[in-house]
Amino acid sequence: MRRIVIGCLAAAILIAPASIAATRRRSAPSLPKTATPSGDCHVFGLVTAGTVASYLTTTTSSGNVNFTITWISDTPTQTKTTQQVTTPQATTAVETTLDGVVSGNLRGLKHLYTKSTTPVPFLGNTVVEVDIDFSPALIAGPTEGWCAGAKWSIPATTETVVVKSIAGTQSLIVTNVASEGEVLAVGESVTVPAGTFNTVKYKSSIVGSGNTPQPAITWTDMTRAIVVRQDTLDSSGAVTSSTTLQSVH
Repeated sequence: MRRIVIGCLAAAILIAPASIAATRRRSAPSLPKTATPSGDCHVFGLVTAGTVASYLTTTTSSGNVNFTITWISDTPTQTKTTQQVTTPQATTAVETTLDGVVSGNLRGLKHLYTKSTTPVPFLGNTVVEVDIDFSPALIAGPTEGWCAGAKWSIPATTETVVVKSIAGTQSLIVTNVASEGEVLAVGESVTVPAGTFNTVKYKSSIVGSGNTPQPAITWTDMTRAIVVRQDTLDSSGAVTSSTTLQSVH
């Protein structure tokens, strides 16, 4: 089950670097403020409904993954997408809903739901639903602008996971997940197969209970507010997988 959960979190980080960010609603208790930033700042808009972005993930340990994300809706507190994910093993259709909240000057992921449908020979479609609640919210970054030099470090949250599949319902409760991040650059130009984009570059890390940190460096387009590149790293800083935007319309 842990592999499923990690996969869901990875998808959430990719989909919502700039979404769920504009609301002024607050939750208690309040979270630590970010460090005082320096340099340029950027405020992301919402992703336009109907945006379709195709990606390729290459890894050092397994086969490549192709996937396409379609944004159904994007509001200050909720993002809905559909995804078509193709691995060497199967092609899966995924529906994703992310619910966010703002506390102080940080924004977080409060709830994540995914429904994955995979055709299986002789069995038909298999469906797996994953429902994750975070208390308090899993922090994703600043709300009032991404500024070069801004940092955040948040204590662990409690993660409650329910997985429903043909095998029944499984629950995983009280999984501690901490997060931290830093905006590395604002206005950095990045070229990927889909073109050249002006981006905000930031490093983030999720630490699960009993696990080593899972750092990633992400470049998000300042115009469309979607990820154009994301590198995941191991503990030594070596890239273990790279996701690049192949096309967008």
